Amino acid sequence: MSTSSTARTVPISPDVLYFGTPVAILSTLNPDGTTNLAAMSSFWALGDRIVLGLSYSGQSGTNLLREDDCVLNLPSPAQWEGVERLGHTTGRADIPDHKLREGFVHAADKFAVSGFTPLASEQVRPSRVSECPVQIEAEVLARHAGTGEGGAGLLTVELRKLAVHGRPEILIPDRSRIDVDAWSPLFYVFRHYFGKGDRLGRSFRARY
Repeated sequence: MSTSSTARTVPISPDVLYFGTPVAILSTLNPDGTTNLAAMSSFWALGDRIVLGLSYSGQSGTNLLREDDCVLNLPSPAQWEGVERLGHTTGRADIPDHKLREGFVHAADKFAVSGFTPLASEQVRPSRVSECPVQIEAEVLARHAGTGEGGAGLLTVELRKLAVHGRPEILIPDRSRIDVDAWSPLFYVFRHYFGKGDRLGRSFRARY
């Protein structure tokens, strides 16, 4: 059966699979009780569960192997530059060789580097990021170690949300849900930052 040229695909080998995922700033607790921040976009949620995918080689992975709580801070497009300032930093003083080659530098105070402001959490120990319009406090339920392409150590962490905080201006009037017209996540698309576009339609599951 013949197909038109517009329907054809060709094999590709992208080095990342970030087709368009939301960005989060992950807050975890360092051994000295300070909060480490890390920008990430490998996560998804279902019900009250959130699954993170991250590397063993960073401070966040080390912290989550040791500690049982964290915060997932969700920035808006207005915060992209602060997110990017976190991108090349690591909380590890002993930077792994592969990160050194990629240009990573050690930063003990991630709030100072990013320009973000710490905000005390209500149910967990790591601080929230005040500038992020949505902040999710969570506890660790399970950890799974794996190996990625090239032998990189990967860590999958299952969380349960404990509390969700939202700025009043992005909530519907009764503050029971996030207003999808007012809220715009920051998206990471093949290592570029984007905001939300126009609404295209409404799922049958939408509640308003």
